[in-house]
Amino acid sequence: MQSKNLCFEPLTDTHAGDLFPILTTPSVLAFIDSNGNPPTIEELRAEYAARSRGPMVSATSTERSFNMAIRLKTSPSPAIGRLEATCYGAWGEVAYLLGEAWWGKGLAFEAMLWWHDYLTTVAPGTEWWATVHPMNQRSIRLLKRLGYQEVEASQSPKLYSYDPGDCCFVQSAQTETTAYN
Repeated sequence: MQSKNLCFEPLTDTHAGDLFPILTTPSVLAFIDSNGNPPTIEELRAEYAARSRGPMVSATSTERSFNMAIRLKTSPSPAIGRLEATCYGAWGEVAYLLGEAWWGKGLAFEAMLWWHDYLTTVAPGTEWWATVHPMNQRSIRLLKRLGYQEVEASQSPKLYSYDPGDCCFVQSAQTETTAYN
């Protein structure tokens, strides 16, 4: 699975070593909820191992999780970020994270374009939601470029990624991605 500059692979505990330094940098921690306590490498390995097994839900639940590590296409390359999506039937949540060294290079946009194409095949017709820290202007611009519309938090479903004060965005299944505008 790849795009022009990136390769994608299912996220497992083996990616924790590459992603741990990214997740514990102040620039990344500023925009993700860690309660001031970044995960330990052991916690990250356990979290990724659990994600690779899928959500722990009942057989009647419609919840499905998708998690990918992002690598540069050049070989060999450590993981430079991750993509996440959890589908709850007709709607779901998406998230992405890249290390600061790869910000401003168009890679998050490329990864999210690929991600939405992939999600269309595994969860067609899903309305996708994203939450963003209000100071994360790069992510806000990226989501708008991808066709997401900002909405009041009170208009959203119960978003598990929502932290008080976050900006909420929705991309309905009918919204066209404005790929290169």
